[in-house]
Amino acid sequence: MSSPVLDVVIAVVLTLGLTALVASAIVEWVGNLTRKRAKYLLRGLRNMLDAKGDGAGKPGPLAGAEAEKVLYDKALTRTDGTVGDAGLTALVFDHPMLRAMMQPRPSVAGERTRVPPYVPAEMFSRALLDTLVPGDGGPLTLDRVRAAVAGLDPSMPARQALLGLADQSAASLDDFRAGVEHWYDAQMDRVSGWYKRWAKRWLLVVAAGLCLAANIDAYAIAGTLYRDPAVRAAVVGQVQQGSVCAGTPAGDRASCVRELVGAVEGTGRVLW
Repeated sequence: MSSPVLDVVIAVVLTLGLTALVASAIVEWVGNLTRKRAKYLLRGLRNMLDAKGDGAGKPGPLAGAEAEKVLYDKALTRTDGTVGDAGLTALVFDHPMLRAMMQPRPSVAGERTRVPPYVPAEMFSRALLDTLVPGDGGPLTLDRVRAAVAGLDPSMPARQALLGLADQSAASLDDFRAGVEHWYDAQMDRVSGWYKRWAKRWLLVVAAGLCLAANIDAYAIAGTLYRDPAVRAAVVGQVQQGSVCAGTPAGDRASCVRELVGAVEGTGRVLW
């Protein structure tokens, strides 16, 4: 039931799919190398907790790179326990639970070198409450949390948002914690969108670079596959059977492969 046209479609889809897979792997490697997920996480949290209308929540491909680095370095640095210049975001990341998620440098000092790319909502809410109301042996109550939040700088977006959540919690600390987690999850959805848009832009750039560097021409590939049955059989065999001459007995497989390679070489053409 096979046909040359169907075989060509299968082979072209395989070629383009492999190109997309390689481009995606390269973009993911670049994102990991540049700590892009962690930097977007920090920018999202800064927009939630500390931003003062400076546009930090709208990252561009180049703009804000220095601000990202400064914010990243602040998250790695130990704080003095006060908001100050570090901001509430850096204080939260100085919590022991979050610092334990950072990758330590192999040294005696055990310095942290990588901010985690994601923090679970429950862990964030606990770290935030512990930062706002440090443990002093007394019970943690919603009134104490409300008083600590009211003492924050009025220009901080976290103050108004947390006061609103406290008013909606009906004197229940669990309800307040759940509200913080929903707020955090909603912000992380935005952060995920930022990263996806960044990845899509670079995926197009990397894919175009691969096509130019490897001379991947879909029209030329389709034409070669359609005209040369030997090449088409080799490529389609990879898709359908996992390897060329897979249906041949083991003793004759080497001869089958040599004959197929000889047929391909005899065409005088290459796929790209």
